[in-house]
Order: sequence, then C-alpha cells, then structure tokens
Amino acid sequence: MDNQHKKKKGLSRLFEIAGQRKGLLILAGVLSAISAALMLLPYLSVYKILEELLRNASDVSLIDKALMVRWAWIALGGLLAGLALLYAALMCSHSAAFNILYGMRIHIAKKLGTLSLGYLNNSTTGALKKTMDQNVEKVENFVAHSIPDLVNVLATLAVIVFIFFSINVWMALACVVVILLSVFLQFGAFFSGVASKNMKIYYDIQERLSASAVQYVRGMSVVKVFGQSVKSFRQFSGEIAEYKRLALNICDTYEKSMVGFIVLLNSMVTILIPIGLLLYQNAASGIAFAAVWLFFIIMGPGVTSPVYKLMHLGGSTKEIDEGVERIDKILEEKSIPETDNPQVPQGYSIEFDNVSFAYANVNEATRTQALKDVSFTARQGEITALVGPSGGGKSTIANLIPRFYDVDSGEIRIGG
Repeated sequence: MDNQHKKKKGLSRLFEIAGQRKGLLILAGVLSAISAALMLLPYLSVYKILEELLRNASDVSLIDKALMVRWAWIALGGLLAGLALLYAALMCSHSAAFNILYGMRIHIAKKLGTLSLGYLNNSTTGALKKTMDQNVEKVENFVAHSIPDLVNVLATLAVIVFIFFSINVWMALACVVVILLSVFLQFGAFFSGVASKNMKIYYDIQERLSASAVQYVRGMSVVKVFGQSVKSFRQFSGEIAEYKRLALNICDTYEKSMVGFIVLLNSMVTILIPIGLLLYQNAASGIAFAAVWLFFIIMGPGVTSPVYKLMHLGGSTKEIDEGVERIDKILEEKSIPETDNPQVPQGYSIEFDNVSFAYANVNEATRTQALKDVSFTARQGEITALVGPSGGGKSTIANLIPRFYDVDSGEIRIGG
C-alpha cells in the first residue's frame, strides 16, 4: 500500500481508496443510477397529463381519464421505487465506507507504531488526532455519500438532457448552455490555484488550532489560578484570529463566482420564457407546443437541484483530497528498520562511534547538522557529563540513545 499510494493523487487516489470495496461500490453506483432515472418519472407523468389536458382543452369530456390515472400511478411507483433503490445504494456505500475506515485507522495506527519517537515528538497531538479522526471521517463521507451522489447527479442530468432533446432541441440547448456556464463559473473557482492554496492553508490552520486547543485545555488550571483570559494563551488566540481571517478570505475568493452561479441557475425560467415565445410564433400546433413549453418551465428549474448538489460535491471533494494527502504523508514516513537478529546486551555501557546526525525539515527541504563524527564511551557504573553550549548536541545525544531517531552514519552500541 505504501508504494501504491505514492503514484496517485487527487481524485484518482480517492477512488483508489474507495476501490478497496469495489464490488459494493459498483452495486451502489448501479442502484443509484437506476434510482435517479426512476425519480424522474413523476416529472414525465406531469408532462403527459398536461399534454392530455391541453389537447382536449376545448372539450374536457374527451380527456382520457384512464391515461391520466395510469400516469399518476407511474409517478407514484417511480417515486417509491427510486427512494427504495436509493436507500439500498446508500446501505451498500455505507457498508463499504465503514470497512475502508476501519482498515485505514488500523493501517495508520500500525504505521505510527513503526515510526521513530522523534517523529511523534515533533508532531503535535492535535494534528495527529485530527488526521486519524476528522480526515479519515471525511474519506467515509466521500465513499458513503459523495460516490453514490455523484453517480446519481450524473445519471439524473444525463436522463434529463436526453428527455429535453427528445422533446425540443432549441429549448434543450438553452437549458444546457445555462447549466454549462454555471458549472464553468463555479468549478473554475473550486479548482483554481488560489483555491488549492487556500485549502492547504485552511488545513494547516485547523491542525495548529487543534494542537493549541489541546495545550490550552491542559493548561486551564494554570490560567484559572492566575485569573487570566484566553488572551493569556497567545498562540491559541492567534490561531483563532488567523482562522477567522482565512475564512473571510475564502468567502471573498468565491464571492463573484458563487453569485454568478446562483443568478445564472435561478434565471433558467427567465431565459426559457422569451425563447418559448419566439418558438411559439413558428410552431405548427400552438397547443402541442404549449405543453412542451410548460414542461420546460416546470422541469427546467428542477435541473438546478442536481447541479447544486454537483457544486457541493466539488467543494467537499477538494477538501477531502487535502485530508487524504495528510494521511498519505504519515504513511510515507520512513519506518525504523528492525534487526533480523536481535541480541541481548552484555552490559550497559554506551559507545558512540563516529556518529553523525542532522534534523530534517521535510516542509522546508532543509537539514540542520546536530552531530558530526562524535565518538565517546559512557561506561557502566560511571558518571559521564555532556558539557557544551545551547544547541551543541547534548539533547540530540540523549535522544539518539533510546533511538528516538536513527543516526545518519556511525554506530551507537549498548553493552557491545
């Protein structure tokens, strides 16, 4: 798994995780797609009933009541069957999601058990907790909800567009142009470089805020003893202020595209009315076209619902993607190798033999040399003092002995 997840990022990585329970997810997708088609039957029934009413508007006695009743039953049956299949799809996706979550948490926990104590020492409890809790939960949301919702939305839009074009090409084109423009506006903002950068900063701040909150709660007794407010813990206060600033900045980033998206989608009827008037003037049968026009006016705004859902899926997927990257960051950490032939030390003398070690900062791609070719022996039963200025490597030596870190070169021997 460690080698595989390095090759994929973004949505492909999310689907790779979800693919661990491929059979259940395929079944969930198929059921969700069929559900989407069945849920559109009530709209088609409304159109057929309107068509019958308008065709016999001059003489209501000619209305085929049996046909209207039949379409009413079709609408009810389609709605109930669609809801039942959607429930079954969600059951399948949730079952897959909980199995994937269990596997991910176990895998992360095992991985943390193989990492150096130095890694855990340099990672805040809040950040690790957030990764194992919130970030993994977001994967569950993607698998359990986003995948079936995505299939449902795409199937709904495909069926609606097919029905639209089969009824009237020009009215259908008007609806499709509105949908494409609105999606372009919103998804252009979602997947821009600025959005990706903001999402990374957002997660960084959330991790720091979580870590600061843990530390603040632990220090609450000291705060109360000295009668201080939240300002006494400047780091926590600063993280809250930074989170507020970023949230407002993200709102400003999406403001224009979101306004354009909502206005455009909600203008569907406004666009269909003048187009319908133009087509009505050249229609061979005014009554037949009136039924078509009414259908588009009723069904057109109904398209906005799956498009809105698609917009929310795009936003949540971007957020989940960032969380998965942080999970993979833990899984990609180098584990401490274990010896194939463990030995019992003959004593407790500690010997450093040309030991060199540097602290690596992965985020900044830098290394800080702490020790270089250090050799000494601390014999059992004797006091060995490490003397030197701050930053000279005394704490590093103390951390290397219990193997909080692995040396870059040289050897540390205990009892031979």
